[in-house]
Amino acid sequence: MRCLPTTIRQTVTMLGLFALLAAHGQSLCAQTISTNKPWSYLLLGDSYLLDDCPLCDRVAIEAPLRGTFQLRLLENNPLFSRYALENIDFKTTFPRTYTVKGSGTFQIGGEVALVQQMFLEVQIDDGGGSKLCYFTNSSVMVDRPWPMMDVTVVQTNGTLAQLYTLRLAAAPVREIWFSTVSSFTAGSGASASSVFGGDLISTSGRVVKRNSELYTAVGAMPPGPDLGLDAIDILPGAEMAFSLGVDIFSETLGQLHHGDLLSNKGRILRRNQDVLAAFRPNPATNDVGLDAVQVLESGEILFSIASNVFSAQLGVMLHRGDLLSSSGLVVRSNQQLLSRFHPPTGNDYGLDALYIWPISGEIWFSTEQGFQDQALGAIAAGDLLSDQGYIVFNNRDLLNAFAPSQTTMDFGLDALYVVTDAITPAPRPRLDMVAKPGTRSAGLAWPTAEGRVFQVERAAAITDLLQPLSPIIPDLSFDDLGALTNRAQSYYRLRQW
Repeated sequence: MRCLPTTIRQTVTMLGLFALLAAHGQSLCAQTISTNKPWSYLLLGDSYLLDDCPLCDRVAIEAPLRGTFQLRLLENNPLFSRYALENIDFKTTFPRTYTVKGSGTFQIGGEVALVQQMFLEVQIDDGGGSKLCYFTNSSVMVDRPWPMMDVTVVQTNGTLAQLYTLRLAAAPVREIWFSTVSSFTAGSGASASSVFGGDLISTSGRVVKRNSELYTAVGAMPPGPDLGLDAIDILPGAEMAFSLGVDIFSETLGQLHHGDLLSNKGRILRRNQDVLAAFRPNPATNDVGLDAVQVLESGEILFSIASNVFSAQLGVMLHRGDLLSSSGLVVRSNQQLLSRFHPPTGNDYGLDALYIWPISGEIWFSTEQGFQDQALGAIAAGDLLSDQGYIVFNNRDLLNAFAPSQTTMDFGLDALYVVTDAITPAPRPRLDMVAKPGTRSAGLAWPTAEGRVFQVERAAAITDLLQPLSPIIPDLSFDDLGALTNRAQSYYRLRQW
């Protein structure tokens, strides 16, 4: 029996409303307020718009559909949950440009079987004009576990000359953070022109953390700008757990190996041998690498290794494509992860990146080697996959906001972290603020926060709508540059995930 959430839990913490009186650097006053934010959803790679003409001989136009919407709970009862779809903002660019904007409702539940129902009221602009279109789903079957959505809706007010169909495959994603294996030159986005393979980057088109910020945090001072980034997870308090692509000497921690789990707080979280200790690897002294990692709230570490090693505890070979647990269990073999795909049998394709979804336990991952799938065609090593048997995004789609100048279709996918609303909210931390007269800036800090990533919002007046000031960041502070020069007062709110 599949369990549905009783509500979309509030995952954003309202810390308070602070008025910064810039003119005289006066003390700050705070007022606690509440919020009821919806979840943000992102269309995945298999979403599309189909423009058909039932009366014509022309070939139907099928275009990849990209965009976002928000999902807000309207009603919850023992039989179903009903949501509002708001701020629908979809677009296609090839082979033709369409824009889709509007709203709708979504219902999921059922007394006997789990079913879903969606209604949309949207404006579709095909470049020649805009039409008001109504949609409902053609099948009520639920194919993907909550909180994922996969609904195909058909236009109910279409004509014999034009009939639209939308496939909406979506996940509650704000941003996907990842690293590539290869470096590239960005043609657009907020990043600098060169992006190194070890940089942590975002689908929004920016560099979240340079590789140099990570390795210098553990006292490594290499001659080059990039040591690779094989694994990443972000722990409470914005602590970044990661592994590097190579061995390196640290001036503060001594010799570091590419299989050690490190922290941007300047410490070694776990040596590679400690992560594997419960398996009793043979030989026990080898560093077998760390290619994917996720740290659970219990402290258990889920991970993959870079090279095979024999487990004396289990009496089996541990393979580089297996998902392992620091408790000494093989959580999924590589074949089990790929069981809903159709690769050539008998091969281990490695496991390079990992994210396990809350609520459903669905696993997003990448392989170290690509393969030819009998149903989906070529799957590259840099494609983001789901253990449910679909391609979340191909590698080039993940990098779309960067517009790499290279024609390479696959830059690899080494590390992975998902910023999502589908998590349990952290307790409200304290938000500190101090005026910095020397730079005419407002320094904001939240040193006791237990969230993982954060975003500062700002408004000029208490009645104004708060707008994002900072990007989503894995940091415990942010400076509002020029706040004391440009504004008489500002109101701030901190969100955390």
